Amino acid sequence: MSLLLQWNWTWPAIALAFLLGVIGSRWLFVKLGFGQKQAVNKEYFKGLNFLLNEEPDKAIEVFIKALEVDSETVELHLALGGLFRRKGQVDRATRIHQNLIARPSLTDDQRMQAIHELANDYYKAGWLDRAENLFSELKDSAAYRVLAVEGLVRIYQQEKEWQKAIDVLRLLKRGERRNVNKQVAHYYCELAELSIGIGDYQIARQYLRNARSEYPSIARSLLLRGDLRLAEGDHAGARDLWLTLVDSHPNFAELIVEKMIASFNLTGNLSELEDYLLDVAVVPKDADSFKVWQTSLEKILGESAAIDHILRKSSNRGMSSPLADYLNAALAENKLGGDRSAALLKKMLNRAKSEKIEYTCVGCGFDTKAMYWFCPNCGQWESFR
Repeated sequence: MSLLLQWNWTWPAIALAFLLGVIGSRWLFVKLGFGQKQAVNKEYFKGLNFLLNEEPDKAIEVFIKALEVDSETVELHLALGGLFRRKGQVDRATRIHQNLIARPSLTDDQRMQAIHELANDYYKAGWLDRAENLFSELKDSAAYRVLAVEGLVRIYQQEKEWQKAIDVLRLLKRGERRNVNKQVAHYYCELAELSIGIGDYQIARQYLRNARSEYPSIARSLLLRGDLRLAEGDHAGARDLWLTLVDSHPNFAELIVEKMIASFNLTGNLSELEDYLLDVAVVPKDADSFKVWQTSLEKILGESAAIDHILRKSSNRGMSSPLADYLNAALAENKLGGDRSAALLKKMLNRAKSEKIEYTCVGCGFDTKAMYWFCPNCGQWESFR
């Protein structure tokens, strides 16, 4: 391997980026070449040398001591701290930002900017309590309210503190809300789901009303209203709500398959179950849901007729990993008709089985095998298809 490939470019990249930032600042333009700042300049380039030699701790000490914190160098400290954080060196970023906040010469705006950066350091390091305290310190500032609220919401989502997330979003002014209604509606749905789980149905019903008030077309509300009806023993009402979900939001049709089958089985409506199984609009992509659907079809129709039905559905609806597993097994056991090309079918099934992707976020293109209401990559709710 060549020396070029062995070279670790991380710290030279930081040094270069920092140097370019300084070159573009008024600080360097004014101070380089003036006698009274020669000592500072020497220390500054000494710090850059430490970075190039991959000795970041020594570089930090030099920069903190050599760069006088004033109105012209605060941005340099913030830039260096931000670079360290983006490179994953959160402890070093934290030291720089803590040093900044300790300086009495900062203006109020500079101090708030440094506090915001330190809060992001803490968040990235996983120190959520510290990050929450700093974001809370900024939330009453007009200039930093939106950023502080966004930081707090990230924390509350991670901790599943849904009511706190709702409350902090209420701090945003009308012009600052930027279409957070769907987000708030999903927080209410999270609370409703928890309430249904512990049997607090009245509170769950109120949360679902709040969700629809925030975002009337939210699909998840219909799903959970059906779950609530089922928990209260109203199977017919639950199934009606779930079918309404399919009519209004066909992309979420597979979410009700397992629920519908369980409800029909519990009430003994086998003829209605058969009608539903034959009329299911989608082939479930979730492995558990697919297994329940496939097993139920085999019980109702028999194994051979079930295979034919599943094949017809797959030709119209496409392939998924659970379907590929099932048809691969059927092919291996010679359960598929001889009118199909086994070699071509096996090639198609193996390709689908190996892809491991079932859902894609329409907002950012993030792929996942499981269905989520919230995209962990771009932060959008109800975006997977």
